[in-house]
Amino acid sequence: MKKIYLTRMTLNPRSNQVRSEVGDPRELHRTISRGFPAVENPPDTPKHLETTPRNEYNILHRLDIERHRGTAYLLVQAEREPDWSFLKDTDYADEIETKEVGEKYEAIEKGMRLLFRLQANPVKRAANRYDYPIEEKRDEFNQKFKDEKKRRRIPIYKEEDQMKWLEEQGKRFGFQIADLKINPAVRNVISVKEGKIEFTKREKDREDKRTVTYGSVVFEGVLIVTDAEVFKAALTAGIGQGKAYGFGLLSIAPERGTAA
Repeated sequence: MKKIYLTRMTLNPRSNQVRSEVGDPRELHRTISRGFPAVENPPDTPKHLETTPRNEYNILHRLDIERHRGTAYLLVQAEREPDWSFLKDTDYADEIETKEVGEKYEAIEKGMRLLFRLQANPVKRAANRYDYPIEEKRDEFNQKFKDEKKRRRIPIYKEEDQMKWLEEQGKRFGFQIADLKINPAVRNVISVKEGKIEFTKREKDREDKRTVTYGSVVFEGVLIVTDAEVFKAALTAGIGQGKAYGFGLLSIAPERGTAA
């Protein structure tokens, strides 16, 4: 049976590091990666082909913020047991708990009804150069499209289209939706503006920077398992794009409980 480890941290809202990372998903990703062994790559490996701790150990994470209480929880799941000792003498987390959940996942069967929560980055590929986000000027988007070798992925913002996206993921990953609600702004307003996460990224070996935009939406409700083996694989590997930035972790719980 594959071992899978799930960590739940109660973050300290007074920590300067926590406040910084809530607003910068790249910094949060770096901190999480420190909990796992480094991965060596052969010299001159192109960046897009590099093996990282995230893909080597299937690391997934999600930052849950209870805005009314001002409490932040960080969930980290991986196929390797993490070592959070580097956080021991810091004010980063008030509580850190890691447990093995592989046995729980292995017990999943077809037909089970489960509560779920998924923070996702629903996207679609631009069908042609005129399929552009409404907030972008057409000429600007056309130039971006022309410069890229592959069709650009664009965020899905309409709620009905987001629901269709989730239904399609269910067909791919062994589940169907029994009940659903969408909450596009559950994260701290520092890191989400109108359902978006944006940050500036410098490309390797390039001087210029580009703005990276992820559409952020949290799906939660009840699902029904239609293919247990495919569904269990999705629990381990995650769903959708942007896994390094807090998307894709599918949390489940028995229907009588609460997804965590």
